[in-house]
Amino acid sequence: MKKRFRVFCIVLLSAFAVRIALMATMPVFEPSEARYAAISANMARTGDFLTPKFTYLGTYQPFKGKPPLVFQCGGAFCRLMGVCEFAVRLAPFLSFVLLLFILYQSVKSLEGIASACLATGICATSVAMYAAAGMCMTDVPLTCCAAGALLLYARSREYPCLRDAVAIGLLLGCGMLIKGPVAIALFGIPVVVDAIVNRNWRFAFKTVWLWSLPVFLLVAAPWFILMQHEHPDFLRYFFLNENLLRFLVRDYGDRYGAGRETFRGMAAVWAFVVTLPWAILPVHDALKRRWCLFDRRNFFFVSMLSITAFWCLTSRVPIAYLLPIVPLFAAWIASSHSAHLRLWKMLPFAAIVASVLTGAVMLYTWFLTDKMLGAEAPRRVSKRCFAYEFYHGPWGEGAPK
Repeated sequence: MKKRFRVFCIVLLSAFAVRIALMATMPVFEPSEARYAAISANMARTGDFLTPKFTYLGTYQPFKGKPPLVFQCGGAFCRLMGVCEFAVRLAPFLSFVLLLFILYQSVKSLEGIASACLATGICATSVAMYAAAGMCMTDVPLTCCAAGALLLYARSREYPCLRDAVAIGLLLGCGMLIKGPVAIALFGIPVVVDAIVNRNWRFAFKTVWLWSLPVFLLVAAPWFILMQHEHPDFLRYFFLNENLLRFLVRDYGDRYGAGRETFRGMAAVWAFVVTLPWAILPVHDALKRRWCLFDRRNFFFVSMLSITAFWCLTSRVPIAYLLPIVPLFAAWIASSHSAHLRLWKMLPFAAIVASVLTGAVMLYTWFLTDKMLGAEAPRRVSKRCFAYEFYHGPWGEGAPK
């Protein structure tokens, strides 16, 4: 076990070092990462940490599509370190580290240290999670909150405690401030499905979980109240257009572009992709007819399937929406394969694959992103001027002088 633990530590620390180096050296990517990075930088420059703002189509305006927690953290780090790529990417990376810690502690209490190390290694070396962990996006922080709450819930199924109830309320409150009510859905749906499939209603309705509600409201409610006071149309647009109609109708009134259209059921494909290279394990076991792996009593397995099924109901599902299944997948595989030496042998290989592929994508974008964008300038009214705004500051009609 000592040899395996050394391998685990070396792989994890090496993967972290490579990811941090890429975070600090690569320019922000147009359009999504650059847009979020620009909002964080604008908060740091103007001192307005309440309302996310950016330049869109030549007008400096509030961004009402997402809550502000990731932007606020990025703005705070920009205040401390100066506006740079590493500062705006640090909060998502730290949320990735926190997720790995929650995953390790939860699996350790359920299955032991060997399974905990294996689960953490699988999650850390899944290519999609590893790549997203160092980008200024909301997906990894949301994964930390939603999947972290599910991991704590799974850990306390035998012995519910006040500490876990408070932690779940805190995580879901932060998830609400990161991406909205989807955080509640990603937690609540697996809990309800598990209660139905495995008849765990008594546990799901333990009175200790009531402590999660006031903590959740204390964390999440103040910003929404303040934002509605400043912008009276905010709540209607955010909850109705961005979090309901987006997934039901084609023209949902998006003020900042259009949702990415695929087809219903695409989430099942993305679920396989985000868990690579480890996704080959359950496929191999299914082909070998090792059906003991697919046990409905395994909470992680049920949670992973229910989240995937939930996203299969809509055609607007980018690949990043499936990231919350990665830590659940890791816990499921580790708890089912903890004694298999082949998985430990795969850890260094998976870390190398994740690092090389992430680095290749980043280097490719280096040739597509002009860091200074000086020739283009803000005179060209375009949706994709966010990198200029990140590096040079707000511009356009209504921008602070």
